[in-house]
Amino acid sequence: MSVRLTDRRRDSRVSAAHPVAVLDNRGRLLLRARVSEISQHGLYCLTLARRGLHIKGKVLVEVYLPTGRPGTVRRTPTRTVRYLSRIVRSEEIGQLVGLAIEFLEKLD
Repeated sequence: MSVRLTDRRRDSRVSAAHPVAVLDNRGRLLLRARVSEISQHGLYCLTLARRGLHIKGKVLVEVYLPTGRPGTVRRTPTRTVRYLSRIVRSEEIGQLVGLAIEFLEKLD
């Protein structure tokens, strides 16, 4: 017997591999991660597992976008996009932690 759960996603998602940083409301680094999927309203990222990783409330997410065109040799971060966000879900995946993050507001 199989059970099909309803997909509650608002937007289509695309695979990505951009580095991200999650900061607390004072701007202190909580963790670094790598985006797995991204959409208009949020992202899913993977980070190294940390015991007791239970972040509540609002966080600041910085997504570091690469320079250059796909396929070029040099790809270094040149632009940071920042969002006021909240962590919707976290799940352990072996030695990693997956975080579903909802964007609340894009910051300048």
